[in-house]
Amino acid sequence: MSSVTAADLWTLIRRWPWCVACGCVTIGCAVGGWLLHDEISALEDVHRARSKEGEAMLSLLVGGSTLRAELAAVRETVRRIEENLVVEANLAENLWYFYKLEEQTKARLPELHQLSSPSTDKSPLFRRVPYSLRIAGTYQQVASFLLALETGPRLVKITGFTYARSDPSGQALSLDLSVELLGKR
Repeated sequence: MSSVTAADLWTLIRRWPWCVACGCVTIGCAVGGWLLHDEISALEDVHRARSKEGEAMLSLLVGGSTLRAELAAVRETVRRIEENLVVEANLAENLWYFYKLEEQTKARLPELHQLSSPSTDKSPLFRRVPYSLRIAGTYQQVASFLLALETGPRLVKITGFTYARSDPSGQALSLDLSVELLGKR
């Protein structure tokens, strides 16, 4: 038997370079496949454990569809709130909200003023937009305006009020309100 020397290997490589390259790639792929086979079995074990945990979680979440429905309802409510936030700089639209209520309830708004937002407002999401207004009319008209203000789409906080009879002998009432509307930051 003759022994193969380095010179003989070099001659073989120079004579058939593509065959030698393909042989090296084949050997590399075989070694990689063997190493990955061990890794795949370990990953399959981890996958089976996670699948069991997921199935156990699903069995605990019997009300999963209820939770999804509640989450959709919460998202819809948040969308409606964000749509009805006032923008402090949009004075015309903000005042139109009060005038629309005036038209619906037949009360009169002799005074309506948007005030400056407080500088001490530390809320990162919302801004308080204050207003002072005077509502005049009969008891039913003033009460209807107040009800429409409280139940309307805008979020309103009444911070102060003064209720007085404008005419001692008549039906006319006057309501001075200080309110804050929830606005966008």
